[in-house]
Amino acid sequence: MLHRRPTAIAALLLAALPATLSACGFDYPTDRVNQIAAGANDREASVDALGIRILSDAEGSGRLIGALANNDNTTAASLDSVTDPSGQVTAGSFAPIEVGGGAGVNLADEETTPIPLTGDLAAGDVVTLELGFSTGEAVTLNVPVVKPCFQYAELAGEAAPEAEAEEGAHSEETDAAHGDETATEEEAAAEEASEGITALEGSAIYDCADEAPAPEEH
Repeated sequence: MLHRRPTAIAALLLAALPATLSACGFDYPTDRVNQIAAGANDREASVDALGIRILSDAEGSGRLIGALANNDNTTAASLDSVTDPSGQVTAGSFAPIEVGGGAGVNLADEETTPIPLTGDLAAGDVVTLELGFSTGEAVTLNVPVVKPCFQYAELAGEAAPEAEAEEGAHSEETDAAHGDETATEEEAAAEEASEGITALEGSAIYDCADEAPAPEEH
């Protein structure tokens, strides 16, 4: 096993990653500046996995972010698979992510193929993932799930305005066509209130605070 660390590459990649955890909501695990901020690290394989996190903007889905640094200065390697041993989280299909000899890759970079994840996950969770490499090595990490606030906001996907407009137009047409079949105003109001409460409870952990938290003092 190779242990020659491309220190400069690793340091540069880590510097490009958010150094402080985004704070959202009130007293949720993701509010605290701790290991979640740094992400999960593994330096035991030929390819270092650094600051690995799952960025999630909605319960049940997210994408893998962090950095990979190849310790072999002459031979390229690639990240070929991402799996959850428990089967609760599944990675979507992605082309192998190549890491050149002595080089590094930022998984959050626009030029890097995103690795989508779906399943039983939400901000504040910690998910066990296994990263498989072309070298035949695999590393297991306990990966924190963070939400798209502050440093992570620019990485979150947003719906295209055109798509939103089409959805709104379709909704209006449907309401007009079925106007005679709608519930009474009282029933509709009660249903809307119930749905609003449920949605609020489920999405509260994704609310962003006004300011990022200061690092904890030791």
